[in-house]
Amino acid sequence: MLAKAGQTSNNVLMKTELMTQGWTHTPSEGFLAHVGGLWERNVDGQAEFGFLAEEMHANRNGVVHGGMLMTFIDRAFGQTARLASGAPRAATINLNTSFMMPMRIGSFATLRPKVVKLTKRLAFMEGTVICGDDVLTSAQGVWRLASSTTD
Repeated sequence: MLAKAGQTSNNVLMKTELMTQGWTHTPSEGFLAHVGGLWERNVDGQAEFGFLAEEMHANRNGVVHGGMLMTFIDRAFGQTARLASGAPRAATINLNTSFMMPMRIGSFATLRPKVVKLTKRLAFMEGTVICGDDVLTSAQGVWRLASSTTD
């Protein structure tokens, strides 16, 4: 889907504003490169992740596809689990997501993942995706932590 002329300039302005607020865009590689990457920043020693909804993220109803929100959550939870544990890699075992309301194209959502429990091999995570004052999704999940790069 092509962005409309006004949306392109709005996205540029939004991205510039995000950078002035301390956000860094991580375009990533592999699958995440196909969805445009995510935004990250550190707030009071805690990682915060952001997602800017663009036209390519829309479903048939004209709002962000639920699978994109799940991708955002999966990446944020997995990265937080790795950082908290020191594991070189982590893999999703389970991710439960409840959708409270749709996310509009052109809006920006945030997530501060919380490590509920950390064991030698597992990370139990939870978090809420927020857009402005609205709760979009609530999620809980479990990640397997690799003890080496060959696990």
